[in-house]
Amino acid sequence: MLDRFPSLLEEWIEKLKEEVEQLAKEYAEGDYEVYRDTYNSEISRIYPCYEEELLFNQSMLIMVYSYYESFLCRLAKESGLNVKTDARPSSIAKAHNGTIEEEFLKISTFLHEKILPLRNELCHNNNGTLYSREEKNESAIAELDRKGYISMGNDGISFIDRKFIKQVLDGENKLLLKLAEICGFNTKWYKHMEGKMIVYDSYDQIEE
Repeated sequence: MLDRFPSLLEEWIEKLKEEVEQLAKEYAEGDYEVYRDTYNSEISRIYPCYEEELLFNQSMLIMVYSYYESFLCRLAKESGLNVKTDARPSSIAKAHNGTIEEEFLKISTFLHEKILPLRNELCHNNNGTLYSREEKNESAIAELDRKGYISMGNDGISFIDRKFIKQVLDGENKLLLKLAEICGFNTKWYKHMEGKMIVYDSYDQIEE
């Protein structure tokens, strides 16, 4: 979805442009000035559509983090933990006498210190909740701005790099698979190919 949306949006905009041009020609009946004025008036309705990609990116970030959060709650519940207080990777691992290695701790910290505040800010319509949880979040999120993953403007947060959102999703998936392994759950991989859903026991099988 992240990869396909920009091209689908562009195709839709191009189709609208063609419709506007045809409408202007029919209305003008050969009068260039009427055609120009009609075309410019109607085409102005399309320009805001380019902002749809930014809105899409914001929505995807919210969905991506919600996926992670809901899965943590599921694992905590299955582990007999309090979902409200212990839906954390370290708590879930501890409940199964396991530990989270440094690689996965970094992912967990990244999600908590950077992605969670961004998600909360978006869900609260940019009303100033971004740094309300912990002061250290400010420098962490400013780093994302400097790297060009997001843009912090007067109108709020914009996600200008879709690859960043995909990286977040990949990190979440990696951490959740590790937790599922610690909890002793069996995992399956699904791949949609040629109209069929194929099930694999491991990611390596997909790559074969």
